[in-house]
Amino acid sequence: MNSSELFIKGLLFTGSAVGFLLVITWWVYLSPMKRTVPAGIKPAARLIDWIVGILLLSSCLMVVGALWDASMHIQTGEVPGGSDFLWPPHLMIYGSFLLAFLIACVAIAAIARVGIQSGVKDPRQWVRANPYLGAVALAAVFTLMSVPGDALWHELFGIDLTAWSPPHMLLAGMSAAILVSAVGLLLQRPVSPSQEPARNAAVFVLLGLMLNVLYIIGVLEWELPGGRAAMVDARPIWAYPLVGGLLAFITFILAKNLTQYRWSATMTALVFYLVRLGITLGLGWTGNVQPMMPLPFLFGALLLDVIPWKPVSNRYLRTLGQAAAFTFGYAIFALPLLTNRSDIPHFTFQDQFFTVLLTLVVSAILIPLLRLASRRLSPG
Repeated sequence: MNSSELFIKGLLFTGSAVGFLLVITWWVYLSPMKRTVPAGIKPAARLIDWIVGILLLSSCLMVVGALWDASMHIQTGEVPGGSDFLWPPHLMIYGSFLLAFLIACVAIAAIARVGIQSGVKDPRQWVRANPYLGAVALAAVFTLMSVPGDALWHELFGIDLTAWSPPHMLLAGMSAAILVSAVGLLLQRPVSPSQEPARNAAVFVLLGLMLNVLYIIGVLEWELPGGRAAMVDARPIWAYPLVGGLLAFITFILAKNLTQYRWSATMTALVFYLVRLGITLGLGWTGNVQPMMPLPFLFGALLLDVIPWKPVSNRYLRTLGQAAAFTFGYAIFALPLLTNRSDIPHFTFQDQFFTVLLTLVVSAILIPLLRLASRRLSPG
């Protein structure tokens, strides 16, 4: 099979999976219904705890598998395709998707049973009464459907396949959707005041894992030893700190809006670093390749928490202030580190300027969107 045929088939598989997801999402969530959505079909609190716990395990498998996969690419000099596609790291990654899909199916089956007993037989009503469960199931279905297309992209590009390839970015997006949906489920679970700290801690862990997933796809290629694919080296070097910083900022603002806890951004950042550090040490102990530690955005998270934002009544000033605080706290440590690295293209003053300017502007633009997303995830 020549490269043109592989490319077309890869596009067809990926496009078909996306098309299927869009059609099913429209039917489940947006298609007209004569009946109203019942309010009483909800998962029990214990079931929510099980769902969130298994999704946490699934996401841990995903992060470990992805970093292990990157290590094996470097060690073997290969990106497997065809019959070799399902090597151990890929099995771990797709096993994580299967685990998420199975727990979503179990949960929806439990809700369907209650719905049918109550005379509610339309599956759309079950899902619309529990939108986050439906989102987990749909995202997990997409990840499993994308396996053939991902295999073809690997076979087509080989070692030059970038993490920014369409199937990888879609898989990362679906993995993030699963974790965000788990946060939504957790926030809908009634808790007593004494249980709220534990729930907040679970939110930080979920978001910290989400940042790990997105960070791997977003910037890991700049943090691996050895050479990079030509497509990666062709990107402007300021794309590295810009993408890494924005992914962190999005996650931290979500944490602050969803928990209202003073140190939420810092706690989420610490979870991210602890997960990454633990896996990196594990890779070293097992003889695998260790990536460099991620860019230092902990001080940016700390500034988001330390500065009292509520007294700033003007929302535009508050938005700009939060974006500026994170940008300063991030840039003051990340940019000197990048300037002194010899394994990447020279980080010029112009690169530093673009990084700071774009991080500030895009962060300010994202805050209202993140505020809206947080309202959707929060109960009531």
